[in-house]
Amino acid sequence: MTWLTPPDRLTAAQAAAIKAPTTVPVVLRGGPGAGKTVVLLHRAHHLRHTLGPEAKVVVLVYTNVLRDFIRSAVTELRLDPESILTFDHWCRLRHQELLGPTPLGENGFPDFELIRKNVLNHLKHHRNSPPLAAVLVDEGQDLDDDCYSLLKLSGQHLTVAFDNKQALYHEAKKNDILLALGNRPIEIDLAATYRACPYVVNLACEFIDDAIEREQFRSQAATVQMERQTPLLYLAANDQEEQQRLVEILRERLQKNERVGILFPTVKQVDLFADFLRTQGILADRQTTTDRKGFRASLDFSSGRPAVLTYHSAKGLTFDSVLMPGVTSSSVRANRNTVSRMFFVAITRATQWVYLSALETKAHEKILAAMRKLETQRRGLVQNRSDLPKVPRPTNVPKPDDWTDI
Repeated sequence: MTWLTPPDRLTAAQAAAIKAPTTVPVVLRGGPGAGKTVVLLHRAHHLRHTLGPEAKVVVLVYTNVLRDFIRSAVTELRLDPESILTFDHWCRLRHQELLGPTPLGENGFPDFELIRKNVLNHLKHHRNSPPLAAVLVDEGQDLDDDCYSLLKLSGQHLTVAFDNKQALYHEAKKNDILLALGNRPIEIDLAATYRACPYVVNLACEFIDDAIEREQFRSQAATVQMERQTPLLYLAANDQEEQQRLVEILRERLQKNERVGILFPTVKQVDLFADFLRTQGILADRQTTTDRKGFRASLDFSSGRPAVLTYHSAKGLTFDSVLMPGVTSSSVRANRNTVSRMFFVAITRATQWVYLSALETKAHEKILAAMRKLETQRRGLVQNRSDLPKVPRPTNVPKPDDWTDI
Protein backbone atom coordinates (compact mmCIF):
# COMPACT_ATOMS: atom_id res chain seq x y z
CA MET A 1 0.00 0.00 0.00
CA THR A 2 1.36 3.44 -0.97
CA TRP A 3 0.27 7.05 -1.12
CA LEU A 4 -1.03 6.60 -4.70
CA THR A 5 -4.82 6.97 -4.77
CA PRO A 6 -6.47 4.16 -6.80
CA PRO A 7 -8.60 5.14 -9.82
CA ASP A 8 -11.92 4.32 -8.14
CA ARG A 9 -11.26 6.89 -5.40
CA LEU A 10 -10.43 9.84 -7.64
CA THR A 11 -12.71 12.87 -7.88
CA ALA A 12 -14.62 13.64 -11.07
CA ALA A 13 -12.23 16.50 -11.87
CA GLN A 14 -9.19 14.27 -11.38
CA ALA A 15 -10.65 11.51 -13.55
CA ALA A 16 -11.44 14.02 -16.31
CA ALA A 17 -7.91 15.44 -16.17
CA ILE A 18 -6.41 11.98 -16.64
CA LYS A 19 -8.29 11.50 -19.92
CA ALA A 20 -7.95 15.06 -21.24
CA PRO A 21 -7.08 15.23 -24.97
CA THR A 22 -3.48 15.50 -26.15
CA THR A 23 -4.14 17.76 -29.14
CA VAL A 24 -3.31 20.87 -27.08
CA PRO A 25 -1.34 21.44 -23.85
CA VAL A 26 -3.14 20.71 -20.58
CA VAL A 27 -2.66 22.82 -17.46
CA LEU A 28 -3.64 21.49 -14.03
CA ARG A 29 -4.14 24.02 -11.24
CA GLY A 30 -4.37 22.98 -7.61
CA GLY A 31 -3.06 23.69 -4.14
CA PRO A 32 -1.50 21.26 -1.66
CA GLY A 33 -3.36 17.96 -1.62
CA ALA A 34 -5.29 18.62 -4.84
CA GLY A 35 -3.86 15.39 -6.23
CA LYS A 36 -1.73 16.93 -8.99
CA THR A 37 1.02 14.31 -8.71
CA VAL A 38 -1.51 11.48 -8.49
CA VAL A 39 -3.27 12.74 -11.63
CA LEU A 40 0.02 13.02 -13.53
CA LEU A 41 0.96 9.42 -12.73
CA HIS A 42 -2.44 8.05 -13.70
CA ARG A 43 -2.33 10.20 -16.84
CA ALA A 44 1.10 8.79 -17.71
CA HIS A 45 -0.34 5.29 -17.34
CA HIS A 46 -3.37 6.25 -19.46
CA LEU A 47 -1.24 7.76 -22.24
CA ARG A 48 1.08 4.77 -22.37
CA HIS A 49 -1.95 2.61 -23.17
CA THR A 50 -3.76 4.98 -25.54
CA LEU A 51 -0.69 6.13 -27.50
CA GLY A 52 0.77 2.65 -27.81
CA PRO A 53 3.71 0.74 -26.28
CA GLU A 54 6.27 2.51 -28.46
CA ALA A 55 5.20 5.97 -27.27
CA LYS A 56 7.74 7.63 -25.00
CA VAL A 57 6.07 9.29 -22.01
CA VAL A 58 8.09 10.93 -19.23
CA VAL A 59 7.20 12.63 -15.95
CA LEU A 60 9.52 15.49 -15.01
CA VAL A 61 9.83 16.96 -11.51
CA TYR A 62 12.10 19.58 -10.01
CA THR A 63 13.74 17.83 -7.05
CA ASN A 64 15.46 14.48 -6.50
CA VAL A 65 13.43 13.84 -3.35
CA LEU A 66 10.10 14.17 -5.16
CA ARG A 67 11.45 11.91 -7.90
CA ASP A 68 12.26 9.22 -5.30
CA PHE A 69 8.83 9.66 -3.72
CA ILE A 70 7.04 9.21 -7.05
CA ARG A 71 9.19 6.24 -8.04
CA SER A 72 8.11 4.48 -4.85
CA ALA A 73 4.63 4.06 -6.38
CA VAL A 74 5.18 3.59 -10.11
CA THR A 75 5.30 -0.21 -9.95
CA GLU A 76 1.56 -0.19 -9.14
CA LEU A 77 0.95 1.38 -12.54
CA ARG A 78 3.63 -0.67 -14.28
CA LEU A 79 5.51 2.46 -15.27
CA ASP A 80 9.25 2.40 -15.81
CA PRO A 81 10.92 4.14 -12.82
CA GLU A 82 13.46 5.59 -15.27
CA SER A 83 10.63 7.52 -16.93
CA ILE A 84 10.40 9.65 -13.76
CA LEU A 85 13.24 12.18 -13.87
CA THR A 86 14.20 15.58 -12.60
CA PHE A 87 14.05 18.26 -15.26
CA ASP A 88 17.77 19.01 -15.01
CA HIS A 89 18.80 15.35 -15.18
CA TRP A 90 16.66 14.92 -18.27
CA CYS A 91 18.35 18.01 -19.80
CA ARG A 92 21.72 16.51 -18.96
CA LEU A 93 20.85 13.26 -20.74
CA ARG A 94 19.61 15.22 -23.78
CA HIS A 95 22.86 17.20 -23.86
CA GLN A 96 24.91 14.00 -23.80
CA GLU A 97 22.75 12.55 -26.57
CA LEU A 98 22.77 15.60 -28.83
CA LEU A 99 25.95 17.50 -28.02
CA GLY A 100 28.27 15.24 -26.06
CA PRO A 101 29.73 15.65 -22.54
CA THR A 102 27.99 18.19 -20.34
CA PRO A 103 29.82 21.36 -19.25
CA LEU A 104 30.98 21.70 -15.65
CA GLY A 105 30.91 24.77 -13.44
CA GLU A 106 33.80 26.09 -11.39
CA ASN A 107 32.81 23.78 -8.52
CA GLY A 108 33.26 20.70 -10.69
CA PHE A 109 29.53 19.93 -10.82
CA PRO A 110 27.35 20.10 -13.95
CA ASP A 111 26.49 23.65 -15.03
CA PHE A 112 22.76 23.07 -15.39
CA GLU A 113 21.96 26.60 -16.54
CA LEU A 114 24.44 26.29 -19.41
CA ILE A 115 23.22 22.76 -20.16
CA ARG A 116 19.65 24.06 -20.56
CA LYS A 117 20.84 26.89 -22.80
CA ASN A 118 22.92 24.60 -25.02
CA VAL A 119 20.11 22.08 -25.50
CA LEU A 120 17.56 24.80 -26.25
CA ASN A 121 19.82 26.47 -28.84
CA HIS A 122 20.46 23.12 -30.51
CA LEU A 123 16.76 22.28 -30.72
CA LYS A 124 15.92 25.72 -32.13
CA HIS A 125 18.38 25.19 -34.99
CA HIS A 126 17.52 21.52 -35.58
CA ARG A 127 13.74 21.41 -35.61
CA ASN A 128 13.17 17.68 -35.90
CA SER A 129 10.03 15.88 -34.79
CA PRO A 130 9.82 15.92 -30.96
CA PRO A 131 11.19 12.58 -29.67
CA LEU A 132 8.71 12.29 -26.79
CA ALA A 133 5.04 11.51 -27.27
CA ALA A 134 4.14 13.27 -24.03
CA VAL A 135 5.89 15.19 -21.27
CA LEU A 136 4.10 15.54 -17.92
CA VAL A 137 5.53 18.19 -15.60
CA ASP A 138 4.99 18.42 -11.85
CA GLU A 139 5.67 21.61 -9.85
CA GLY A 140 5.64 23.55 -13.11
CA GLN A 141 5.66 26.89 -11.30
CA ASP A 142 9.41 26.48 -10.76
CA LEU A 143 10.30 26.41 -14.48
CA ASP A 144 10.95 29.58 -16.51
CA ASP A 145 10.08 30.49 -20.10
CA ASP A 146 13.24 28.93 -21.56
CA CYS A 147 12.41 25.63 -19.86
CA TYR A 148 8.98 25.60 -21.49
CA SER A 149 10.48 26.49 -24.87
CA LEU A 150 12.77 23.50 -24.49
CA LEU A 151 9.89 21.23 -23.50
CA LYS A 152 7.69 22.32 -26.41
CA LEU A 153 10.49 21.35 -28.80
CA SER A 154 10.90 17.97 -27.10
CA GLY A 155 7.37 16.68 -26.55
CA GLN A 156 4.44 16.29 -28.91
CA HIS A 157 2.15 16.93 -25.93
CA LEU A 158 2.65 18.75 -22.62
CA THR A 159 0.67 18.47 -19.39
CA VAL A 160 1.77 20.82 -16.61
CA ALA A 161 0.65 20.80 -12.97
CA PHE A 162 1.37 23.89 -10.89
CA ASP A 163 0.55 26.02 -7.86
CA ASN A 164 2.05 29.51 -7.76
CA LYS A 165 1.70 29.61 -3.95
CA GLN A 166 4.47 27.00 -3.83
CA ALA A 167 6.92 28.66 -6.23
CA LEU A 168 10.38 28.64 -4.61
CA TYR A 169 12.85 28.60 -7.51
CA HIS A 170 11.16 30.94 -9.97
CA GLU A 171 9.01 34.02 -9.36
CA ALA A 172 5.97 32.75 -11.24
CA LYS A 173 3.14 35.14 -12.08
CA LYS A 174 -0.49 34.14 -12.47
CA ASN A 175 -0.53 33.57 -16.25
CA ASP A 176 3.17 32.88 -16.91
CA ILE A 177 2.68 29.19 -17.66
CA LEU A 178 -0.33 29.78 -19.92
CA LEU A 179 1.63 32.34 -21.95
CA ALA A 180 4.69 30.08 -22.11
CA LEU A 181 2.69 27.12 -23.41
CA GLY A 182 0.64 29.10 -25.94
CA ASN A 183 -1.69 27.24 -28.31
CA ARG A 184 -4.70 27.82 -26.01
CA PRO A 185 -4.09 25.10 -23.43
CA ILE A 186 -6.93 23.30 -21.69
CA GLU A 187 -7.16 24.58 -18.11
CA ILE A 188 -8.40 22.18 -15.44
CA ASP A 189 -8.90 23.39 -11.88
CA LEU A 190 -8.39 20.58 -9.38
CA ALA A 191 -10.28 21.94 -6.39
CA ALA A 192 -7.95 21.58 -3.44
CA THR A 193 -8.60 18.60 -1.24
CA TYR A 194 -5.83 19.29 1.26
CA ARG A 195 -7.01 17.16 4.16
CA ALA A 196 -5.60 18.41 7.43
CA CYS A 197 -6.34 19.38 10.97
CA PRO A 198 -7.99 22.84 10.87
CA TYR A 199 -5.24 24.23 13.10
CA VAL A 200 -2.66 23.35 10.43
CA VAL A 201 -4.83 25.05 7.81
CA ASN A 202 -5.05 28.19 9.95
CA LEU A 203 -1.28 28.34 10.34
CA ALA A 204 -0.69 27.85 6.61
CA CYS A 205 -3.12 30.68 5.83
CA GLU A 206 -0.90 33.11 7.73
CA PHE A 207 1.66 32.75 4.92
CA ILE A 208 -0.62 33.37 1.94
CA ASP A 209 -0.15 37.06 1.23
CA ASP A 210 -3.02 37.45 -1.25
CA ALA A 211 -6.30 37.79 0.67
CA ILE A 212 -8.44 36.18 -2.06
CA GLU A 213 -6.11 33.20 -2.43
CA ARG A 214 -6.00 32.88 1.36
CA GLU A 215 -9.76 32.55 1.68
CA GLN A 216 -9.94 30.20 -1.30
CA PHE A 217 -7.39 27.92 0.34
CA ARG A 218 -9.20 28.06 3.67
CA SER A 219 -12.57 27.27 2.10
CA GLN A 220 -11.28 24.45 -0.11
CA ALA A 221 -9.20 22.71 2.55
CA ALA A 222 -11.03 19.66 3.85
CA THR A 223 -10.68 19.36 7.62
CA VAL A 224 -10.51 15.86 9.01
CA GLN A 225 -11.67 14.42 12.30
CA MET A 226 -8.66 13.51 14.36
CA GLU A 227 -6.96 14.35 17.62
CA ARG A 228 -6.75 18.12 17.38
CA GLN A 229 -3.50 19.60 18.60
CA THR A 230 -2.64 23.23 18.04
CA PRO A 231 0.65 24.13 16.32
CA LEU A 232 3.41 24.77 18.83
CA LEU A 233 6.32 27.22 18.71
CA TYR A 234 8.99 26.44 21.29
CA LEU A 235 11.40 29.26 22.17
CA ALA A 236 14.60 27.82 23.59
CA ALA A 237 17.22 29.57 25.70
CA ASN A 238 20.11 27.91 23.84
CA ASP A 239 20.94 25.40 21.11
CA GLN A 240 21.21 22.46 23.50
CA GLU A 241 17.76 23.10 24.92
CA GLU A 242 16.24 23.40 21.45
CA GLN A 243 17.82 20.10 20.36
CA GLN A 244 16.81 18.30 23.55
CA ARG A 245 13.19 19.43 23.28
CA LEU A 246 13.06 18.50 19.60
CA VAL A 247 14.27 14.97 20.33
CA GLU A 248 11.62 14.63 23.06
CA ILE A 249 8.92 15.77 20.64
CA LEU A 250 10.19 13.44 17.91
CA ARG A 251 10.15 10.42 20.22
CA GLU A 252 6.55 11.23 21.20
CA ARG A 253 5.42 11.34 17.57
CA LEU A 254 7.27 8.15 16.65
CA GLN A 255 5.66 6.35 19.59
CA LYS A 256 2.32 7.23 17.99
CA ASN A 257 3.53 5.52 14.81
CA GLU A 258 3.35 8.76 12.85
CA ARG A 259 5.10 9.61 9.61
CA VAL A 260 7.34 12.52 10.59
CA GLY A 261 9.14 15.06 8.43
CA ILE A 262 11.86 17.25 10.00
CA LEU A 263 12.37 20.24 7.74
CA PHE A 264 15.22 22.76 7.62
CA PRO A 265 15.96 25.80 5.45
CA THR A 266 19.44 24.56 4.39
CA VAL A 267 21.19 21.32 3.42
CA LYS A 268 23.93 21.98 5.98
CA GLN A 269 21.35 21.94 8.78
CA VAL A 270 19.94 18.67 7.41
CA ASP A 271 23.32 16.95 7.61
CA LEU A 272 24.14 18.28 11.08
CA PHE A 273 20.81 17.28 12.57
CA ALA A 274 20.72 13.82 10.98
CA ASP A 275 24.15 13.16 12.51
CA PHE A 276 22.92 14.47 15.87
CA LEU A 277 19.89 12.16 15.78
CA ARG A 278 22.18 9.18 15.28
CA THR A 279 24.01 10.09 18.50
CA GLN A 280 20.61 10.00 20.22
CA GLY A 281 19.90 6.51 18.90
CA ILE A 282 17.38 7.66 16.29
CA LEU A 283 17.89 6.61 12.67
CA ALA A 284 16.53 9.00 10.06
CA ASP A 285 16.45 9.14 6.27
CA ARG A 286 18.23 12.28 5.21
CA GLN A 287 18.15 14.22 1.98
CA THR A 288 21.24 13.38 -0.07
CA THR A 289 23.19 15.35 -2.65
CA THR A 290 24.55 14.35 -6.05
CA ASP A 291 28.30 13.85 -6.29
CA ARG A 292 30.51 14.96 -9.18
CA LYS A 293 29.95 11.64 -10.95
CA GLY A 294 26.20 12.14 -10.88
CA PHE A 295 25.53 9.51 -8.21
CA ARG A 296 23.04 10.11 -5.41
CA ALA A 297 21.64 7.62 -2.93
CA SER A 298 17.84 7.38 -3.12
CA LEU A 299 15.54 7.95 -0.16
CA ASP A 300 13.52 4.98 1.08
CA PHE A 301 9.97 6.19 1.70
CA SER A 302 8.84 2.79 2.97
CA SER A 303 11.26 2.65 5.92
CA GLY A 304 8.97 4.30 8.50
CA ARG A 305 11.92 6.37 9.71
CA PRO A 306 11.63 10.15 10.07
CA ALA A 307 12.78 12.07 7.00
CA VAL A 308 15.18 15.02 7.40
CA LEU A 309 14.83 17.37 4.43
CA THR A 310 15.02 20.98 3.33
CA TYR A 311 11.83 22.96 2.78
CA HIS A 312 12.52 22.97 -0.96
CA SER A 313 12.98 19.21 -1.24
CA ALA A 314 9.87 18.43 0.79
CA LYS A 315 7.57 19.88 -1.88
CA GLY A 316 5.00 17.34 -3.01
CA LEU A 317 5.39 15.15 0.11
CA THR A 318 3.04 14.72 3.07
CA PHE A 319 3.60 13.67 6.68
CA ASP A 320 1.40 13.24 9.72
CA SER A 321 3.56 15.68 11.69
CA VAL A 322 6.09 18.23 10.50
CA LEU A 323 8.83 19.50 12.83
CA MET A 324 10.50 22.77 11.82
CA PRO A 325 13.45 23.63 14.08
CA GLY A 326 15.79 26.57 13.62
CA VAL A 327 13.20 29.03 12.27
CA THR A 328 15.41 32.07 12.75
CA SER A 329 15.86 35.19 10.64
CA SER A 330 19.46 34.25 9.89
CA SER A 331 18.67 30.75 8.59
CA VAL A 332 15.58 31.65 6.52
CA ARG A 333 16.84 34.36 4.21
CA ALA A 334 15.08 35.41 1.01
CA ASN A 335 12.80 38.18 -0.17
CA ARG A 336 9.52 38.66 1.67
CA ASN A 337 7.32 36.77 -0.80
CA THR A 338 9.68 33.82 -1.10
CA VAL A 339 9.97 33.49 2.70
CA SER A 340 6.18 33.32 2.98
CA ARG A 341 6.04 30.64 0.29
CA MET A 342 8.85 28.68 1.97
CA PHE A 343 6.94 28.57 5.25
CA PHE A 344 3.68 27.77 3.42
CA VAL A 345 5.29 24.84 1.60
CA ALA A 346 6.85 23.45 4.78
CA ILE A 347 3.71 23.79 6.91
CA THR A 348 1.40 22.23 4.31
CA ARG A 349 3.47 19.04 4.30
CA ALA A 350 1.65 18.24 7.58
CA THR A 351 -1.83 16.77 7.89
CA GLN A 352 -2.07 16.56 11.71
CA TRP A 353 0.41 18.74 13.55
CA VAL A 354 3.21 21.29 13.16
CA TYR A 355 5.99 21.93 15.68
CA LEU A 356 8.35 24.88 15.29
CA SER A 357 11.31 25.95 17.39
CA ALA A 358 13.94 28.67 17.54
CA LEU A 359 16.23 30.44 19.94
CA GLU A 360 14.13 32.83 22.01
CA THR A 361 16.08 35.90 20.89
CA LYS A 362 16.33 34.92 17.21
CA ALA A 363 12.92 33.58 16.15
CA HIS A 364 11.90 34.65 12.65
CA GLU A 365 9.57 37.63 12.91
CA LYS A 366 6.99 36.18 10.49
CA ILE A 367 6.75 32.91 12.43
CA LEU A 368 6.62 34.69 15.78
CA ALA A 369 3.93 37.12 14.60
CA ALA A 370 1.81 34.33 13.11
CA MET A 371 2.03 32.14 16.20
CA ARG A 372 1.35 35.02 18.62
CA LYS A 373 -1.75 35.90 16.58
CA LEU A 374 -2.99 32.31 16.59
CA GLU A 375 -2.28 32.04 20.30
CA THR A 376 -4.68 34.92 21.00
CA GLN A 377 -7.31 32.98 19.03
CA ARG A 378 -6.51 29.75 20.90
CA ARG A 379 -5.38 28.22 17.63
CA GLY A 380 -1.69 28.06 18.44
CA LEU A 381 0.67 27.83 21.39
CA VAL A 382 3.98 29.53 22.16
CA GLN A 383 6.10 27.97 24.89
CA ASN A 384 9.46 28.22 26.57
CA ARG A 385 11.08 26.12 29.26
CA SER A 386 9.06 27.68 32.07
CA ASP A 387 5.84 26.39 30.46
CA LEU A 388 6.91 22.74 30.54
CA PRO A 389 5.60 20.44 33.28
CA LYS A 390 7.95 20.25 36.23
CA VAL A 391 9.55 16.83 36.54
CA PRO A 392 9.72 15.81 40.22
CA ARG A 393 13.14 14.97 41.55
CA PRO A 394 13.60 11.28 42.40
CA THR A 395 13.28 10.44 46.07
CA ASN A 396 16.61 9.63 47.74
CA VAL A 397 16.81 5.89 48.24
CA PRO A 398 18.63 4.99 51.49
CA LYS A 399 21.75 2.89 51.35
CA PRO A 400 21.48 -0.66 52.72
CA ASP A 401 23.15 0.34 56.03
CA ASP A 402 20.51 3.01 56.55
CA TRP A 403 17.54 0.62 56.57
CA THR A 404 15.76 0.54 59.92
CA ASP A 405 14.29 -2.71 61.17
CA ILE A 406 10.55 -2.58 61.65
